[in-house]
Amino acid sequence: MSRYSDIDPLAGMEEWDRFEPCFDEPAAEHSPSADAFDRMAATLTPEQARAAAHTGPILVLAGAGTGKTSTLTAAVVHRIAVDRIPASRILAVTFTNKAAAEMASRIRAALDGLAAPSWLGTYHGLAARQLRDAPEIAELRPNFDIVDADDSRRFVKRVMKAQGLDGEESGDANARDPLKMMCNRIAKFKDNLITPAGAAAWVESRIAKSDHSRDPIDPHALRAAVRVYADYQRALREANAADFGDLLLWPTLAMRKDDAYRARWASRFDWLAADEYQDVNFAQYSWLKSFAAAHGRVFCVGDDDQAIYGWRGSDIKYIRRFHQDFPSSERVRLEENFRSTGHILAAANAVIARDKKRLGKTLYTRKEAGERIEIVAYRDAQAEAAGVVEEMLARHAEGTGWQEIAILYRSSFLSRGFEEALMRARIPHVIVGDVGFYQRAEVKDALALLRLAATPDDRQSDEAFRRVINEPRRGFGAKAMQAVETEASFRNVSLLRALDTAELPAKCRSAGLQFADQLRRIGEDRSHTLADQISLLLDASGYRAMLRDSKAESSEDRLQNLQELIALAGEFHTARELLDHAALATSRPGEDETDRVRLMTLHKAKGLEFPHVFLPAWEAGVFPSDYGDGDEERRLAYVALTRGMRRVSISYCAFRRGFGAPSLFVDDIPDEHSVRGRLRDAERRRGAPRQPVDWRKLPSHLRRP
Repeated sequence: MSRYSDIDPLAGMEEWDRFEPCFDEPAAEHSPSADAFDRMAATLTPEQARAAAHTGPILVLAGAGTGKTSTLTAAVVHRIAVDRIPASRILAVTFTNKAAAEMASRIRAALDGLAAPSWLGTYHGLAARQLRDAPEIAELRPNFDIVDADDSRRFVKRVMKAQGLDGEESGDANARDPLKMMCNRIAKFKDNLITPAGAAAWVESRIAKSDHSRDPIDPHALRAAVRVYADYQRALREANAADFGDLLLWPTLAMRKDDAYRARWASRFDWLAADEYQDVNFAQYSWLKSFAAAHGRVFCVGDDDQAIYGWRGSDIKYIRRFHQDFPSSERVRLEENFRSTGHILAAANAVIARDKKRLGKTLYTRKEAGERIEIVAYRDAQAEAAGVVEEMLARHAEGTGWQEIAILYRSSFLSRGFEEALMRARIPHVIVGDVGFYQRAEVKDALALLRLAATPDDRQSDEAFRRVINEPRRGFGAKAMQAVETEASFRNVSLLRALDTAELPAKCRSAGLQFADQLRRIGEDRSHTLADQISLLLDASGYRAMLRDSKAESSEDRLQNLQELIALAGEFHTARELLDHAALATSRPGEDETDRVRLMTLHKAKGLEFPHVFLPAWEAGVFPSDYGDGDEERRLAYVALTRGMRRVSISYCAFRRGFGAPSLFVDDIPDEHSVRGRLRDAERRRGAPRQPVDWRKLPSHLRRP
């Protein structure tokens, strides 16, 4: 590897030497008007304008809905129009291409069409430009390729095969996707600036400390990842290719190790800006700080109250140590919220105030107090879904558009009940950033088992057979499947029946016949309910045990989805009814998705806003999740509440998969900002007049007789 590969990976947080400022102010040929910033400042609050005009290092704590993008854009315009820093000497980094494009568009508009900074983009996009300038730091040649996630998986798969690694040897015998697990470990190495040369020491250090760590450690899998990482990186280098992790890894290591390299790059920029600073991981933090070490002119925007991605590598400590990194820095709080009403903000403030480690701010608004937060208790999940949908119908009849409504939940398995209720009520809806319940792999697998058990000798079940015969593994690779396919075609029987006579290896044949016998036995026993059949099939096939034993992050969600399916099956009498229902539940391609209720997880909802927000399943063990970090779960509750613009409704159940209690976050919301039950019911009890509902607009089964 390159000479930077010998950096000690355990010395990741040492103090770095600082360079003398390298500030160059060449005159621009087409300078923007100096009043460009004044025009923008007229649209800003005093705090926003003060932050945008600050010349030294600054951390802008921008609360939810406080106009952080406007402030960041104004700061760039100030540097160009007032400070006369050429746009080419400004580096501005975001997390998404969409955010970068929006910011560039606003800057051009403010500067009367003049160019935005050419170094405005995502961390990986900008680092790729840096690596192309000197690819030799990663032992790459000019014009190297950047491989996407799929191509990267293919490289890793070839390396694992060459090393003779399957799930067992890699330490992931029980994982649903050992290849994905291996790719994730390699990506984690790179996010922590660990090179192949340093990976073994890093892993052994983690293993040695595992007795004192709260995180589970799998020494066998980690040591296998070290071996695969070295050969994977060698294969990339031979192909003159870099993956996404390389784009940040090598330039950052070079800047940390090579003073001349760092000075050359740091001197290219006179001012740095970073958006969503609470979400940076170690590689991103180190890369940005290496640039800022030369002059300290850095403008970071973020909100530690909205740091909710720790599970994927982001580390909240970097925004909280900003003043330690830049001792002369200023901190400005943006607290005026332009999105939500008073009661919503008061509830959000009360919930997040219990996080004692936060940097601290209190949101306020000039808007009216608005409606209080509804906190509604239901008997069970089915009643909750029906009650939420009934309230949606009432609001729609009063003039609320479907696109104004969102259901935001902690975990994806919670969507199923609402999908069912919305479908029955004929309410148009779409799941954002996820597939529908019946399209999830584990649900389709369970339904495939059910189809095989119901019609084992029907060739119409052959696709179900292909789907689950090797889930979990039974030795049915390409050759074994070809033998079964050939036998089925020759005898004109189903694939399951072809197992009886197909020429298969002894171990494979035994596993296949046992699988077939279990399916037939369960399918022929008419004493079981449909729910019992699915549960028995999942256990007899080993599918549920496979998920329980898996170390994959998604295993718990998959098991919860299967439990939802079993509960749902209790509403059907036959397998055919359930299978038809699942097929019809999928939205059709080409359907209009604009005027629809949105369903999404709370993590997907960050950055979005909706006039009407429903927050179901606020129950202990569900939200906050038993598997999440307590402080991060609280920040997620804050994000959830601040998605609402006019109305927020929280609900919980007395029984979901066992008796439960309301979330501790419910008790944090002050009584003066909430109402127990629906507001319309409270108004009815008080005799207050309200707008009549046009019941003729509702679906027929919900109309009054």
